Amino acid sequence: MSPANLSHMMSGVSDGERDFIEKLVRYGQGDKILPFYFMGWVICTANTAHDWLSGVLDNTNGKNFNQLEQITHTGTLIIGTFDTFTDGDPSGFLKMINSHMPTASENKLIFIERTGHTYQKKHDEIALIIKNLALEWR
Repeated sequence: MSPANLSHMMSGVSDGERDFIEKLVRYGQGDKILPFYFMGWVICTANTAHDWLSGVLDNTNGKNFNQLEQITHTGTLIIGTFDTFTDGDPSGFLKMINSHMPTASENKLIFIERTGHTYQKKHDEIALIIKNLALEWR
């Protein structure tokens, strides 16, 4: 649900914020909560921010799809059509992610119309979709 283009999301993290996070981690203070909102909205520890910034979690940036290419399970990918964490094209982003999975033709893609990354005002709809998927997979 709600995959994100981490390169796009990290583009708003300033050099000063990156340096601050790196120093906390380097000096063994990675468990401290950052004194600012990471990416402008996340409350987290320096260790968590460091993981996000490391690039290890980002395999959808057009350069390295190794993690996606190793997913052998089938399933469903879900995204809101107004999700701004995809660098402007939520539907295309989800299709691109799926295209790099060996099970692409067996996966189901679901696009929740007119909602963003956290399915604002669509919670009942997403709950019903998940319920129906669980029943289908049973």
